[in-house]
Amino acid sequence: MLERIREGSQGLTAKIILGLVILTFALAGVGSYLSTPTEAVVAVVNGEDISQARYDQALQNERARMQQQFGEMYDTLAADPAYMASFRSDVLERLIDDTLQKQFARQLGLRVGDEQVRETVTSLPEFQIDGVFSSDRFNALLRQAGYQPAEFREMVREDLSTTQLMQGLVGSEFGLASEINLLLSLQQQTRDLRYFTIEAARFADSVSITDEKLQAYYQQNIERFMTPEQVAAEYVELSAASLAADIEVTEQQVADYYEANKARFGSAERREVAHIMLESESDDAEVAAKAGTLLTELQNGADFAELAKTHSADTFSAENGGALGELVAGETDPAFEAAAFALTAQGQLSEVIKSEFGYHIIKLTTLEPATTKTLAEVATEIQDTLRADQATALFYDLQQRLAQVAFEQPDNLDEAAEVLGTTVQSTELFSRTSAEGVLAQPAILNRLFEARFITEGLNSDVLELAREHVVVVRVKAHTPARTQTLDEVKAQVTAAVRQDEQAKLAQAFASELLAAGSEFEALAVKAEAELIDSAATPRFGGSLATEVRAKAFAMPKPVDGTSSLDSVQLVNGDVVLVSVDKVTPADISSVPDAGQLEAIARQQAEQHYQALLATLKAQAKISRQLRATTTSEDF
Repeated sequence: MLERIREGSQGLTAKIILGLVILTFALAGVGSYLSTPTEAVVAVVNGEDISQARYDQALQNERARMQQQFGEMYDTLAADPAYMASFRSDVLERLIDDTLQKQFARQLGLRVGDEQVRETVTSLPEFQIDGVFSSDRFNALLRQAGYQPAEFREMVREDLSTTQLMQGLVGSEFGLASEINLLLSLQQQTRDLRYFTIEAARFADSVSITDEKLQAYYQQNIERFMTPEQVAAEYVELSAASLAADIEVTEQQVADYYEANKARFGSAERREVAHIMLESESDDAEVAAKAGTLLTELQNGADFAELAKTHSADTFSAENGGALGELVAGETDPAFEAAAFALTAQGQLSEVIKSEFGYHIIKLTTLEPATTKTLAEVATEIQDTLRADQATALFYDLQQRLAQVAFEQPDNLDEAAEVLGTTVQSTELFSRTSAEGVLAQPAILNRLFEARFITEGLNSDVLELAREHVVVVRVKAHTPARTQTLDEVKAQVTAAVRQDEQAKLAQAFASELLAAGSEFEALAVKAEAELIDSAATPRFGGSLATEVRAKAFAMPKPVDGTSSLDSVQLVNGDVVLVSVDKVTPADISSVPDAGQLEAIARQQAEQHYQALLATLKAQAKISRQLRATTTSEDF
């Protein structure tokens, strides 16, 4: 048979087939070398890609900044999917803005030389050791971040070019005194107003609610009728604080602890000394005699501080009257220390003492005897300490047993509760925003609303809430987010449609009044509304509704004694007709200081810079391709 196979393989047909097979494998091999995976892109700005890697790095940097700024509050914010979606979108928009600025800088021909790039890189503290640039640290940090040195230098070059652009725009801005005075005049301007309100509720009887209107409103606002995802949970909680409350401490335990730790309940003796030192490396009768003479003077009432300043060889203490401060055992010459601790009364003088440095006269300047609190004074403190110590030991023992039982019996918490000597706590359905108690903590919420955790329906591992405070949770019921049907929200939709229809009728009536062209008082009479005067109304402050104030100061000034009329609709649907009768500018005659001029220059620079970004973005061809991300990816 093998012989027939050998003979058959020599035929023309077999050779053609074999050649095709070899060619196929060869092409496949070459293709594997030539083809490289395409890097994911989150946006394209004027043909320039913003890579997924660049976006991920920016996202991580922004997360770190937010966590540092807001601490634990950031975890609460990050638990909100809507917030995180907006957060990710904002990061992308900042990258797009950055890319547009760099493109504009290149278009203007802004460039930075190699020397400036080098100076910038070497001055960065991240690349320095003891204030000196380190090449090893530079290369190590770049490798860790995934950059090549040349690539990083080009990034710095582009950033410096962008900085040139910003400095050119911001640095060229300036403020004039007339601009500040004009701004202050506008801010302090007052207006004489009259207004009256057309209440939307007065048109309630004229509103016609049809099924078509309800359906249209429901479809246009369908996102308002989404029910949030909800879970019902079971959990067991363990804390050292709750364990401590049940621990009994006997009087004998308190007494034993007191005796064993008596030093903790008092203060040690505290003494401060001063000295006069006559320097001598060896025994010297003449120096000793001089010290004796000084001691006699002191015993006869001479001032110790004055003699120390005049005669002491210890110049540092002599400047302070010989004061050495607090005396600590074991830190001074043994002979000196023994004599100092032998003094028993404040102000007492020692005899002349010989140490390895010379001859001393020591004075006890401060003496605070050792004190010890009685058992009765510290009994409550000791009881709390003993309870806490026992509770901590018991907590860690129970925590280990809890973890084991919750793992071995993963589909219920009954045995776990039995081990802890407690009961399983259960909740009704709740959403991320309506969670209460320990379940409202971000770490717990993230676990409870994790898709895989919900699907499995098993116990969590031991989750730490705080030091010596843990919980094990499981999901017992889950309701996904859904859109409520029109029948379910019909009452809510009907109320909303009714309010909208009333608001439309109120606005239509107000438009008719304004079109009539009558005197404002006549319009108020026709509307059967109370006319209210508001003379000298300021731009800021006061009791006038915000919408009315904003409208009044946006309206044109009266011309030739003719009042300016307009209307504004309030949030509740009511319409306010406003008449601006007089505009009184503020008289500003002060001369702005340098700080005010700088402030208005910064304000104008920011406005112009934002306007430039808006223009660049409006003229750019931008394609956003940010993929949808789940909440779990943000942690």
